[in-house]
Amino acid sequence: MSAEGLGPLESAEVSIKLFVDDHAVVRPHELIAVFHRWISEGLLEDELTIDVANYEHVPQGPGIALICDKSHYYFDVRHNRWGLRYRGRREARATGKDAVTDALTRALKAAALLENDPALEGRYTFRTDQVELVIYDRLRAPSEEATLEAIRVDVEAAIAELYGEAPRSLGLVSVPKEPFAVAIENASSPSLGELLGRLAPAG
Repeated sequence: MSAEGLGPLESAEVSIKLFVDDHAVVRPHELIAVFHRWISEGLLEDELTIDVANYEHVPQGPGIALICDKSHYYFDVRHNRWGLRYRGRREARATGKDAVTDALTRALKAAALLENDPALEGRYTFRTDQVELVIYDRLRAPSEEATLEAIRVDVEAAIAELYGEAPRSLGLVSVPKEPFAVAIENASSPSLGELLGRLAPAG
């Protein structure tokens, strides 16, 4: 815990990323129109969607961003891996295990919207056996093994509740000067629909 007595999963900046199955299908520029339509049609539950930003010019950057009041959604290419990222901001919607579950729920719902978006013709599909958890809060979550051990029980509990079994492994994948990041390896890769069917509504 930090000097303020707040643990890593008390941060508002908890993030979950789901990776695409096939990088060859990704055309990030087409997602600008898709995200604008999500705004106009209010497709993201419990989110005040505001605008879309294009960061395609940034190497291994945030890609295409959907800006919301209390969170951001990115289709990013960090570490050369395309995927859909949910990132909380401003205030924590939940803490501890519930923070992981909430972030997973929101990432899964957004990824499912992409998988089923008619403009994308079913080209975007996501794997669920590999998940990335990032906490963009260096005060509460320094990039070190001690932070991983501080959140391990909550992350394992959230994954076990959703997948029906604990993750195969959790591994620190960030260096000290980067935001704290963990690779979650699961033994199975259920469909987004199957996982969403097991979750209570976010919010």
